[in-house]
Amino acid sequence: MKKYLIIGLGNPIKQYENTRHNIGSYIVKLIINNEKIKKNYNDKYGEIYIKIINNKKYLFLLSNLYMNKIGYSINYFLKKYKLKIKNLIVLSDDIYIDFGKIKIKYKGGSGGHNGLNNIEYILRTKEYLRIKIGIGHNFNYGEQNKYVLSPMNLNELNLIKKKIYIKIYKFIFYIL
Repeated sequence: MKKYLIIGLGNPIKQYENTRHNIGSYIVKLIINNEKIKKNYNDKYGEIYIKIINNKKYLFLLSNLYMNKIGYSINYFLKKYKLKIKNLIVLSDDIYIDFGKIKIKYKGGSGGHNGLNNIEYILRTKEYLRIKIGIGHNFNYGEQNKYVLSPMNLNELNLIKKKIYIKIYKFIFYIL
């Protein structure tokens, strides 16, 4: 049976829940909730939710670690479930892509993203699948942190639920 570890990057506390930086985690939570996937495992590194479809096992990870330490969470669960790095799928925000656009690629750089930097440092590779979700770059010079850590507005949340989520859902369950 083919197995995938899917993580949406985000910071674990309520304060960051609906921020642009947490868009990956937000989408994974939508999948878990909409599919009514039950929690299978929970510890200091995160929560695992498992769904099996068409002889494929999907392990959804909600990390309990902050973005800049998220690689430890991923590494722990890759080893725990004996998964190959090539079966890792990371959903992350990207300020270099317009809001609502999606870019799927295998390998690549971090683009300065602290979560991706930590994953690459801990796993010692850039060879994993990334689903980059555009959050745009609607900020003035020097205000990037303020922008990515600010809450998404209602229009952005609706776009995620009606379009972005559906595209990612179909990719995960029908194309992989």
